[in-house]
Amino acid sequence: MTEDSSGLHYATLDWITPDAEQVVARHARVSTADPDREEFTKLIKYCIRHGHYSVFEQANASFEIITSRAISAQILRHRSLCFQELSQRYSDPTDILETLNRQAWRFSLRLQDPKNRQNSIDELHPDIVSSFRVRLGTLYGQAEGLYKEMLAAGVAKECARNILPMCTATRLHANGSLRSWIFYIGLRGAHGTQTEHKIIAQDIRKLLEQQIPTITQALTEYVDEVRPPNMDGWLSNNL
Repeated sequence: MTEDSSGLHYATLDWITPDAEQVVARHARVSTADPDREEFTKLIKYCIRHGHYSVFEQANASFEIITSRAISAQILRHRSLCFQELSQRYSDPTDILETLNRQAWRFSLRLQDPKNRQNSIDELHPDIVSSFRVRLGTLYGQAEGLYKEMLAAGVAKECARNILPMCTATRLHANGSLRSWIFYIGLRGAHGTQTEHKIIAQDIRKLLEQQIPTITQALTEYVDEVRPPNMDGWLSNNL
């Protein structure tokens, strides 16, 4: 698990299809007389190098992701994945994720990249960061305090949540086929993705490397050699 300075952004494995690599290989051999033979490394490499990614739809993995509402909005755009997220209509996130929300306002403060509006660069000067930290803590404390007062007065959570900052912690579960995760990591684990989101994608990559080492090694070798578009998250030097 990798964490940012606030400790808010990370992923852990919920579950993965048992014997996922064997399942993929057996289904890839659906048209053969012996689909259950043990060796499958060459088969996996062949499928990746020739773009036969449909075989990776035969196994799934689900991850629990802890992040902020600002980043969860980015993750939810990946429509090939299926999600369940903590609902601020039914729950008080400052209560359920109390420990994380104590540090939620300590998010990284980086400079805007003048050449790329989708990118930020090195953190601001420490003096500037320190001056904003005091004000951020005060502002977040006021927002959380007002939120609690509204709930205590009987205001519905679905209304009171409108004042919660985007840095408020959230929890979601994301389920998808290995194919979906392959392309998610390829895109979101690379340069150009917001740092906090990239940390999550890299966590998921590390977890998959433990669970499906043959597939992930084949992907890394292929991407290092060919450099296909939108797959830089699998480069060997990108962790």
